Amino acid sequence: MQTYIIIYNGSAGKTDNEKLAQQAKQFLESNGKTVTLCKTTSEDDAISKAAAAVANYDCLVTIGGDGSINTACSGFLKAGKTIPLGIIPGGTVNNFARALSIPLNTDDAIKNLLTGKPAEVDLGTVGNTPMISSLTLGRLADIARNIKDDEKKRFGKAIYLVKGFKELFTNRSYKLRITANGKTKTLRSQILLITTTNSVGGYVEFNPEASYDDDHLHVFILKKFTLPKLFAYGSYFLSGNLKDNSDVMYFKCKTLKIENLSSRKIQARIDGDPATKLPITVETKANFLNVIIPNPSDNK
Repeated sequence: MQTYIIIYNGSAGKTDNEKLAQQAKQFLESNGKTVTLCKTTSEDDAISKAAAAVANYDCLVTIGGDGSINTACSGFLKAGKTIPLGIIPGGTVNNFARALSIPLNTDDAIKNLLTGKPAEVDLGTVGNTPMISSLTLGRLADIARNIKDDEKKRFGKAIYLVKGFKELFTNRSYKLRITANGKTKTLRSQILLITTTNSVGGYVEFNPEASYDDDHLHVFILKKFTLPKLFAYGSYFLSGNLKDNSDVMYFKCKTLKIENLSSRKIQARIDGDPATKLPITVETKANFLNVIIPNPSDNK
């Protein structure tokens, strides 16, 4: 790889991205690479530039968290093909980077652009929308949707705990029709979670059975989500055995159709951001991405 494009959010308040982009450019150029910096002004702008980059560069580098990676993947889907993707983590959780063992330290992540090797990585999709890490439905999505931007700024992460605790005292569930692996099932669920890796919320031991290249979606359906159940779920979650809980339905598939049979509209959240309302069909594009991850030989 000789030509690199670094795409980063250039909107107000993102001054660190500019600094990181310049740092990465200097490092790559000092190693004989040709680098173009591309400041974007909106999500649509970033998607268009990522799509155009496929025909003109050997590698696309994105700076930021899961949302920025998702945007780059939207560009790849728009183009219908990919080029190697380099990641300089800059988000809060960086779930995708953690799942692929990409260094969270800026200097190490930049070095990894040259010392790492492209690995084939699955990409989840909902229509033309990529899902790099997870999709949620139900009460977890309700909690996030009910938090206003000014509350996030005022209270930080604590607002999620407050809203989440209040949500535990409701008993809201959703009636869904699930079609996967040639079977259709109607059920009630309070939380539905789909993942494409072993990591959720930055916790990389969430599902040891999963990997970023296993060609499957991993589906968890939680039937009950009450205060007593929360502690039991927490224990199973931390041990990587949530699928073994009797109140959890777990299965793997390559395509999943979810239909809403409730009167209340249900909106999915993809990689932490609001997405489309049901019905939806989630699919996995096996080995669609080529992400630069640390070379295993470097750890020997």
